[in-house]
Amino acid sequence: MHLINKRRNKPLYKKFLTLRKNIQNSDKFLKFRKKKWQKFQHLTLKFNRKRFYDPISHVLFNFKNFFSRKFKYNLQNKQRLNFFYGKLRKSYLKKLVNLALKESKFTNTNETILFIKELETRLDTAIYRTYFSHSFRNARQLISHKKVYVNNKIIQSNSYKLKKGDIISFDPSVFDFVASNILNSKIWPTPPKHLHVNYKILQILVIEDISYTNCLSYYPFWIDFNSFIRFYEK
Repeated sequence: MHLINKRRNKPLYKKFLTLRKNIQNSDKFLKFRKKKWQKFQHLTLKFNRKRFYDPISHVLFNFKNFFSRKFKYNLQNKQRLNFFYGKLRKSYLKKLVNLALKESKFTNTNETILFIKELETRLDTAIYRTYFSHSFRNARQLISHKKVYVNNKIIQSNSYKLKKGDIISFDPSVFDFVASNILNSKIWPTPPKHLHVNYKILQILVIEDISYTNCLSYYPFWIDFNSFIRFYEK
């Protein structure tokens, strides 16, 4: 299981290096600080500068730079959130954004809060946030192998939406594996306040709705949610 995950994760490492951010806040990315990887980190684009000043070309160059910087900003902002949640499909993210925008019109609630709620109430997110898995891919593997229960029923959908009062438990055959994930984790930041975790019996209880201010502290990077929503908005 470990070898398969390692092979599948390899393409993501290159994505993180181009963004120059440890998106998943994992220590294992520190192992890639070798000469062959430092070459990728230090690559920069070199522009040929003109020896004379041309007002027209100067204005056009700055105009072009403005849009290229804006495109790069929006692209990297989108990639940070996408990679953090284990590479979700573009169509799925667009669907969540549209759901949040529609619900905000009827409830007068900020669309950013509703969008974060859609992501944080996923089953795989709850498992990852409580350190029962060391990555989103690992959480999805437990779910696909029928090792995760919600209210004593096997759930095989990664995007299963949790509700207040739901209890998440695990098959006894993976207790040792889950326990090793917990022991090897940093336990920081602490699990979200809307989840009550019992590490003795390896259970998770959803006790309240998600708070927007609490969720922002659980991202190991800064993200512009407004820009992200506008990027996927119809």
